Amino acid sequence: MYQMFIYATVCIVLFIWASCIDLKEFILPDWITLPLIASGVIFNSFSENYFCSSTDSWLGILIGYGLIRLVDECYFKLKKQHGIGQGDAKLLAAIGAILGWQTIFPILSFAAILGLIVGLFLIRFKNLTLKNQIPFGPFLSLFACVFILERVISTILET
Repeated sequence: MYQMFIYATVCIVLFIWASCIDLKEFILPDWITLPLIASGVIFNSFSENYFCSSTDSWLGILIGYGLIRLVDECYFKLKKQHGIGQGDAKLLAAIGAILGWQTIFPILSFAAILGLIVGLFLIRFKNLTLKNQIPFGPFLSLFACVFILERVISTILET
């Protein structure tokens, strides 16, 4: 159980760090996202208290990365410009590696809804337009942290 708690703490710190960088520079660095992907697979493969099976972890990487890439490719075909960065795809792959493929759709949905609400607020009260970029990583990270904390708390209560 201590392994899970320590790993969850490290993940949450890295998600917060990645969010701060994304908010400031509109980039999610590979030096955060790629180790999160690798560590998710390793942790879930070898830890006694894991977040998901190693198979679910690998599927989480494929679905998380693939889904964002698919959305971006469709957007590019329509608008001739990219709508979401590759860092977001890698971050969602990391979330899938840590929590499993089953969490990809709820986390992506919650993040998109909150992103929409924040975007509408910024348009209304901060005079932004639809042309302004809003980093998506912090929304993904927020809900990844919520799901991680839920799993840790559930594990503690079960013991």
